Amino acid sequence: MELSIPLPRTPEGRVYRYSPNEDAHPRHFVLGERVAEISDDETKRVRMRQEPGSSKTICPYSGTAGEDDEFTHPKDAEAAIKIVEHAAMKDVQDAFSGMLKSIASKSRGGITYEPGAGNRRPKPQFGRRDLMRLLVCDCCGRDYGVYAIALYCPDCGAPNVALHFAREVELVLQQVSIAEEMGENQSELAYRLLGNAHEDVLTAFEAVQKVVYLHKVSSDTERAPATKAVRNDFQNVERAQKRYADFGLDPFRGLSDPEREALDLNIQKRHIIGHNLGVVDAKFAENARNAKLGETVQLLGHDVREFARLCQLVVAVLDDWIADVNLPDTERNAQGIEHLVEPSSEMMTIGDLSVLATSIGRWICDDSEKGLPEHVDEDELLAAFEAIEIKALEEALAELELEGCVELSHVIGPKLPRIRATEDLFQVFDPFVMKSNPLRDAVALIDLVLEGDGSVDISELHQWSGLTLRRFNPAVALVLDEIGEGRVSRTYSPDYPARYFVMVAQDRIALKRLRGRLDG
Repeated sequence: MELSIPLPRTPEGRVYRYSPNEDAHPRHFVLGERVAEISDDETKRVRMRQEPGSSKTICPYSGTAGEDDEFTHPKDAEAAIKIVEHAAMKDVQDAFSGMLKSIASKSRGGITYEPGAGNRRPKPQFGRRDLMRLLVCDCCGRDYGVYAIALYCPDCGAPNVALHFAREVELVLQQVSIAEEMGENQSELAYRLLGNAHEDVLTAFEAVQKVVYLHKVSSDTERAPATKAVRNDFQNVERAQKRYADFGLDPFRGLSDPEREALDLNIQKRHIIGHNLGVVDAKFAENARNAKLGETVQLLGHDVREFARLCQLVVAVLDDWIADVNLPDTERNAQGIEHLVEPSSEMMTIGDLSVLATSIGRWICDDSEKGLPEHVDEDELLAAFEAIEIKALEEALAELELEGCVELSHVIGPKLPRIRATEDLFQVFDPFVMKSNPLRDAVALIDLVLEGDGSVDISELHQWSGLTLRRFNPAVALVLDEIGEGRVSRTYSPDYPARYFVMVAQDRIALKRLRGRLDG
């Protein structure tokens, strides 16, 4: 006789699984159904170790493969025995009741038998719970749950390290969003939340690297170095590189020099936040621009996002390493990483500007509707950077003034100096914010202007150019700078820097030379 007993399920319909590998701690995981279509992407197909839905299961913690029944959880085996025991006892009870039922109505030798009501034991019930880390494999669409970090999908066997780290990043960015929504009266709490989020990025980054490295040490015994405690090696890029070098790998190789510098700085910043309450020490002040000894280290939401993005780039290489897929960096960057936080020029600095000065310049540029030199609304700027101290904002604005991006005038009353954006601000920031270049647009405008008779109506030039107003004005400002004094109208225009201008031979020569410089 063969018995088939359905496995108990968790509230969301998953079953318990238990790795046969005794070293694959914590061994326990849960497995659900396929909730998404199997990917037809060949780059994902090659990552699978077996066809999804096969009769074998793969341990998500170690990669050990075995028949499905080898992964039966001890609790489920115990549950099956109790179910069989309950069914057997019920059958025995029913059998005896049937045998004695025939004598219930007869009297034998003065002895009578009357069946009782019976004592039916309730059917055993088994509680199962889902695990906190629930994922869906992005290769085969199988739903499963593990403890914190695992290496493989238990169905198709594709490495899921990048998927796990992406989930950590998702949680971190939720913390960042909460912090950014807090008002000025909660700036200290917002800073604390940002600090926790920033620290969580490195904690997850370090944990993933340890799991991957130790897995490789245990599985690649030929190249694995002599056993040596990992300690906190993966909180330092150079020490981590030495670890990976034993296997001929450098997962940081795809980072540009500025990205590598930003990663190093963020790791140092995490130590300042986590171990020094955010107060800048001598070592950090030496390596970070605009960081002053004893002051609180600057931390913005986009700092955390950029830190997470850089870590994801490294984790993606480790994910490929486990899968034995070696993509060139150019190909990996071209195909993208599905769960990667999008890079943003918001995260970068421009020239000698600090991160905050760059962020303010970007904000002014992005907030401008017409691309004209106009005054900046102080209240809106303070609301956009409400977590930043006034002193830090003043210094950042002073940086922008030194670069010619704004003009400041100090007046009594407002918290900040009166701010006026300049034409230079759009030329510096538009390539990053608007993804357009006023210098290239100016070349096209010069060609249109030189075709004319010397008298140019700027609204008509705008129509001929086909550019949006926001893109047109920074470019036409470059043209107007080459026109001699007295030949540009001073009449006010709400939409353009001037209404018209007139050219003479000197102006034509100046425009041609400008075009030559811009073409170069």
